[in-house]
Amino acid sequence: MAKRILLIVLLLAAGGLAWYWTHYRLPDDVIARVDGVDIPVAAVDALVVVAQRQKPDVDRRAMLDGVIENRLFAGYAEHHHDDHHDGGSGTVDYSPQTLYENELFKVLRVAFSQQINAAAEAAKSSGPMDFLEGELNLEPEALKPMLALDSMLYHQMNEEQETAARQFVLGRYRFPGGDAHDLTLWDLYSRQNIQLKVQMHELNLPFMKQAVKQFLATQFVLDWFRRNSDFSSDEVAALEMLVSDRMAKEELLHDMGVMHDIHDDNPRLREIMAEVTADEVRQYYDTHKEEFTRVEKVLARHIRLPSQAQADEVAGRLRAGTLTFEEAIETYSLAPDKDAETPGLLGWIDRDDRHTNWVRGLAFVQPKGTPSPAFRSPQNDGEVYWEIILLDEKVMGYQPPDSEGVRYEASKAIAREKLQQQYVVLRDSLRDDACIRINESLLEPAS
Repeated sequence: MAKRILLIVLLLAAGGLAWYWTHYRLPDDVIARVDGVDIPVAAVDALVVVAQRQKPDVDRRAMLDGVIENRLFAGYAEHHHDDHHDGGSGTVDYSPQTLYENELFKVLRVAFSQQINAAAEAAKSSGPMDFLEGELNLEPEALKPMLALDSMLYHQMNEEQETAARQFVLGRYRFPGGDAHDLTLWDLYSRQNIQLKVQMHELNLPFMKQAVKQFLATQFVLDWFRRNSDFSSDEVAALEMLVSDRMAKEELLHDMGVMHDIHDDNPRLREIMAEVTADEVRQYYDTHKEEFTRVEKVLARHIRLPSQAQADEVAGRLRAGTLTFEEAIETYSLAPDKDAETPGLLGWIDRDDRHTNWVRGLAFVQPKGTPSPAFRSPQNDGEVYWEIILLDEKVMGYQPPDSEGVRYEASKAIAREKLQQQYVVLRDSLRDDACIRINESLLEPAS
């Protein structure tokens, strides 16, 4: 009986070890597994090479943290697409596929620069256009029906033109060891943003040739990576996934209002700003009062000069320190106040006074203690002259807490804090719910 129990225990132990080895222990070339998705170390290392171009201290551990976060956010975005995607038509920006291919191209071009250059040399290629088989079909009369605009208001092909463009072959290309592919007008057109589409609608043939060159350069690198690099098929798929993950995360954060370009509209930020209360604004103002300083009044002097040449000469000598402001007023100024008790004195200029004269307005916005450049008087008729201004004193104060400027800036700052908090909460929640396993042995510094 005891022997039978011992045998059962040994069998169970062996089975458990086999299960652990098969299902739990990560393969030696896998640096992490996130919700069942393997991340090969080779893919992470490629991204490290790219990142180190900007930040030389980036290592595997730092990159893996970002990769895991991107993977989690990309998975979340996939299941919550309707909640966070703005559903844009893509007529202004590049298509998602083009953005992805361009981003992957940039990653590969840095991570495998030597190998790609060697592949191009081995192909005996002097440039991407060498991969074309025959001449490009860029006959204007043939292109015109597909690129003529229905309306100057819409720089976009109509359905009939798109159908024809998909069938219109501009040329054929073939990369070493690969199959020949057709390059259609639609392939080229669909990869342009709205500004570049305009060039095609205007039948700008030199631009179209350059677009073909860029297309072939991109496709050559992608083709080399997928067919001829040292990466296995799994490693290729993984690196492509990691590039896609980062783009998906950035798009999600953009839609959440957390990440945006200064030129982009940010609807989510505006929504949160509109919800900020007057009490929140006042509390923010009291806590961050130094953010709301303003100039209350300045004490200034000036030099009036008759010509651009003399004004530039005097300004240059003031900057070089070979002439003092007092000496310049006494020697060169045309203004009657050069003989005042304080020569050249404009006096105190407050926020109301700055609107009474253009010189006072300029003086109000100058830095303290540094002679200004020479400014020409704004009139077109009458005596034209140039002014150089020096601020001797600047008195600072604070914007009123109930002003529109305070409300706007405080609401924006509060909204950004709230959006950042939402991001942190979501990030932590995704990590808590995920099954993440890391191959620590691959994160240890090389001995």
